[in-house]
Amino acid sequence: MAITKTSENKTLFLCSIGGAFEYYDFSLFALMTPVISKHFFDDSIPSVALLKTFGIFAAGYFARFLGGFYFSHLGDTSGRKKPFMITLFLMAIPTLGIALLPTYEQIGFLAPLILLLLRIAQGFALGGEAPCAMAYIHEYANEKRKSLAMGFLFGGIIFGSFFASLLYSSLNSLMSPETFYSWGWRIPFAVGGILGIIGIYLRKSLNESKDFLQCKKSNGVLKVPFFTLFQKHFKDVVLGIIILLPSSTAFLYFLLISSKTLETAFLFEKIFIEKIVTLGFFLNALFCIIFGYLSDKIKSKNVYIIGIISLFILTLISNSVFQSGSKETITIFIILMSITLGACVGSVFNILATMFSTKMRTSALALCLNTTNGLFIGITPYVFTQIATIHYFNHFPMLYISFLCLISLFLIRKLKTK
Repeated sequence: MAITKTSENKTLFLCSIGGAFEYYDFSLFALMTPVISKHFFDDSIPSVALLKTFGIFAAGYFARFLGGFYFSHLGDTSGRKKPFMITLFLMAIPTLGIALLPTYEQIGFLAPLILLLLRIAQGFALGGEAPCAMAYIHEYANEKRKSLAMGFLFGGIIFGSFFASLLYSSLNSLMSPETFYSWGWRIPFAVGGILGIIGIYLRKSLNESKDFLQCKKSNGVLKVPFFTLFQKHFKDVVLGIIILLPSSTAFLYFLLISSKTLETAFLFEKIFIEKIVTLGFFLNALFCIIFGYLSDKIKSKNVYIIGIISLFILTLISNSVFQSGSKETITIFIILMSITLGACVGSVFNILATMFSTKMRTSALALCLNTTNGLFIGITPYVFTQIATIHYFNHFPMLYISFLCLISLFLIRKLKTK
């Protein structure tokens, strides 16, 4: 049966719900790091409590590996739709649990222990959510709109970050600092849990991917797709990780953890930083869609190269911008960075999806995404914080992201599609 444009748009919307929730939680935990470190650890030494919180942040992303292996295997052997319901449930309940979790002052060491378990459960679910959604959308979309479809998917995902930042900054404006730190911080986590439960209900109407059904009908389903990946396509997986790293790391640093640096090290007002970061998320989500559309016209690879070159240039000037002390300069920089990241994200995921065939696509995407996010992005806040606080080397993020841009530009020419 032919897929109508209305049906395609509805499917895009429903798939984006889970992705939006994923990044809502990701961004919320990063934004809430100072509050979480105060409530769930002994804060007699604030820097130690902050590092422990980043450790729990990392643990959730390490759990992505296990979730990625399990859910992507399920997606490649049993269908793309099946993991959707499970992963969204496993994301929603722990987020609601964080909203209700007693603090260190109330139950002692059990508080950080339970928080760690909840983050691990979320990480396990997140490992399968995005890869299954990417494979499903890529296979479901019209041939001439695949990049646009992926742009919509990740525009929705990043809108989750925008909503987290908007809600966080709104509550900070409406509540006194004492009220927010006392109980107001729980509201965004409760909202996330409720939205996730609503998403589970809405996703029930999705149909299976036509490409997977065709693959199954022709007996093309592999018993263990990961074995084939490691045996025959390991170089493609490494290439996928490398082309993902620059934009993923830049998103984390420039739109999430650097906001705290701008506030503490460069003395910008907290309200100002919250507003420009929220604007950044919105523009990033919008330009993911715009550059997804352009990728269908001038090829995803070309858009990606333009985005990475722009990211390299902006990264090189980032420290000078931060040190300028000018609100106008910082605002322009965040706007340009958000647009640039839109070009990278709006093109890179369609590139990844076309690198692998239907029979192993979900597993390959999971391996690329979860290695990037679970191994590298998971420890990035911890490493950046350690280097800045212990070695006083604030230029490391700029040098690291610039290096990633150069490596990805050098290797993108080896790209092949299947």
